[in-house]
This record gives sequence, structure tokens and C-alpha cells, in this order.
Amino acid sequence: MLSFFSLISYLLIVLLLMNMYAKARPRIKDSMPGKKLKTLRMGFIPRFQLQRSNLLALLMGITFGAATGWLPLSTAGIVGTLALITIFLPMQYTFTTQGVALGDGIFYPWHDFSGFIAKEKSLELTHPSVFGRLTLFVKPAEMTNVLQYVERYVRRNRLVNSISAKENEK
Repeated sequence: MLSFFSLISYLLIVLLLMNMYAKARPRIKDSMPGKKLKTLRMGFIPRFQLQRSNLLALLMGITFGAATGWLPLSTAGIVGTLALITIFLPMQYTFTTQGVALGDGIFYPWHDFSGFIAKEKSLELTHPSVFGRLTLFVKPAEMTNVLQYVERYVRRNRLVNSISAKENEK
């Protein structure tokens, strides 16, 4: 017979799996604002990083659950397999005139970013908050195309922010 805490633990595991799947394949797909400019395939590392907090919570839960005996090893294996399958689902970056989307579920408008740092294989979009940044892993062959969009929309945003800051000082 399942105890109350076991039921809560199973519910949390199911919710974490649902959250992972919703990031990769949302049930309700809203159309992305703006005109679509470019679509790039996400590699394994960006998909893993997108899911890392849920994956870590799941792995800790099934490890402790299996170690303490309330979670059967077969169930732990099924949960771990479902989590890994979710990471392997194909996802993409979509750049629009209004922002950038990760997969089909997470959209970040350009006005959220105050600048960017381009590296050889990654593009870091910075946000004014203390921990705010979004790292996009882009192949070097595609970096110049992506930088055209980012320079156009993020720099324009930075100019608008600096003009409004100057007007507020007056």
C-alpha cells in the first residue's frame, strides 16, 4: 500500500516529467510574434542545458527513492528513460523580428536583452538582471547570419533604452 508521502513523490516525478516534455513539445503552440527570420536546429548540449534543472531533480529523486526502497528499480528506470528520451527530442531556435524562441514553447522578446557577447560556438544574450542571460549554442558556419539579427534588434533596443534613460534624467 502506498503511503501519503509516496503518492506525493510520484506526483512530483510526474510533474517534473511533464514540465520537461512541455518545454520540448508544448501541447498548445502559440504563434510566435513577428516575422520568422531563421530557424536553426538545437544540438544536444543546449537541449540538455534547457532541461538540466528538471533532470537533476528527477535523478536525485529516483536515486534517493530507489536507495530508500520506496521507489522500485523498474519504475526508476522507466522515469530515467523517459527523461533521457525527452532530452533527445529534436528542438530548434527560431529567430523572429520580435525575439528568439527555444523550441516551440519558450519565447524571449528582443527587448528583454541589453547586449550580447559572441564567441566561437555560442552567443550569450545578456539581460539587465543580475543572473539574466540566455546562451545560444550556434554552429560557427551559422554565427554570422545569427549575428546580423542579434545586432539589428538588440543594439536597437540598447539605443532605445539609452535614449529613454537620457530623457528621464532631464
